[in-house]
Amino acid sequence: MHCMFVSRGDTSRTYQMGRSNLLFASLVGAVAAPALFSDAFSLDRNVVKVGGVIRPRPWQLQRASQQAEESKRKSKHASIQRVPTGGTHSGTSVVENSDARRRSSYLSAGISTSAEPTSSADPPILGGTEAFESWFASSSVGGKQQPGLRHATFHSDALRGLEYSGSKDRGVVEVPEAVVLRTDYNRNSNDGRPDEGWDARLAVLLVKECVKGEDSDLVGYCSLLTRGVPFDSVDVPPPTAPDALRHWTPQQKARLQPSKKGERLLKREKSQMRLWNDLYDDLPLEDRSTMSREQFLWAMEAVNSRAFKGNFGGGLLNQLQRLTVPIIAAAFGAIVLFSNPGDATAELIAQVCTLAVLAPAVLSLAEEAGESANAKADAVLLPYIDSANHSDDADSNIEYDPVNGIFILDIGKKCRVVEDDGKTQLYINYGKRTDSNLLLDYGFLTNMSVAKKNLSEDERRARLAREFVRRNS
Repeated sequence: MHCMFVSRGDTSRTYQMGRSNLLFASLVGAVAAPALFSDAFSLDRNVVKVGGVIRPRPWQLQRASQQAEESKRKSKHASIQRVPTGGTHSGTSVVENSDARRRSSYLSAGISTSAEPTSSADPPILGGTEAFESWFASSSVGGKQQPGLRHATFHSDALRGLEYSGSKDRGVVEVPEAVVLRTDYNRNSNDGRPDEGWDARLAVLLVKECVKGEDSDLVGYCSLLTRGVPFDSVDVPPPTAPDALRHWTPQQKARLQPSKKGERLLKREKSQMRLWNDLYDDLPLEDRSTMSREQFLWAMEAVNSRAFKGNFGGGLLNQLQRLTVPIIAAAFGAIVLFSNPGDATAELIAQVCTLAVLAPAVLSLAEEAGESANAKADAVLLPYIDSANHSDDADSNIEYDPVNGIFILDIGKKCRVVEDDGKTQLYINYGKRTDSNLLLDYGFLTNMSVAKKNLSEDERRARLAREFVRRNS
């Protein structure tokens, strides 16, 4: 997925400051540092304590009420509507017809399972979205979105995405850093290539949150990803990219063989599944004891189809490295300037300290500019933003504000598309993806829609295969 960043501040005026501005610049690092350190060290920020006693979070009470209402509705209706669901893509929507079929998909990929699924019913297409939106907007999470943004269905209820009827393009969604899972993407690499196992690290973080159930600070996000199915109630949660190639049967995969690129894609898919299984086997015993192989593979699919990559400030060590020098420099420059008013040497020292204060911002801008091959990046999961489907034409922009600790989604005119049903769907741009990338990790192709309510799973995949062969022969 493609990420862009906002540059904060104008560094072109660094060398033309008066004495008062020098003093201000020397102090600004010290003033801003507590906020930055607060974000870096603030743990368990979603816990609500009243009189020393931990109370249920507001979204937990709201969720309990919603569950009670849902139980009443279920008692009135004998069955729940089963409809295909989309993940975070445009142009196709897929659903596994039963947990047994999901099980067979994993078996066809060479993954063994041992226990029988506990349910054979597919969750509704909007399953988990109501709980997620309540959780996201709760005071304990503090997420923000513009009025008129919500999860909705499109293409005759065959595709899930984001509907947006609002007028503002700036700050459509603001995701607090506290509910963002992140890991290094290529910060340990000298050539810009992804770190081996970056997705496994992020997958482990995701599963560890989801297995907590209601005790997780990300319970709403987990509910969204599993379409409302409790994580521990099934062997394998509903897939987040159900038409990704790993879920196809051998007969369905054979339709790609007429294309040489199709044959290479099939080999790549087998290699990917071997790698993912090896990554699970290489996990520390402590991690493997908390999750099954199937749960890990489910999370790997979620990460590879939903994660954003970009320079988001790095981990705690990276933040400390960037902050330590500016804080010391700011304090030293202020002391020298106050102790020697009017002294030319003192002002020169203050100028040097000012440059040290501004250095991290300059380095960060240089690192972010141009998307060079060696640019350092993090991988993050961004709740709400990653619910948007993809369009090659979408002029979306994701910014990271390290001072306020939030991720911001801005959109352009091409991000809004009025669908056949009259709803306006919000799209974002995942970045450049080949047909092979899209079919392997997302299960769709651009400029092609197979999201039709009455279209069978096999026919959807047959159409995808035919289009892939046509484009890549």
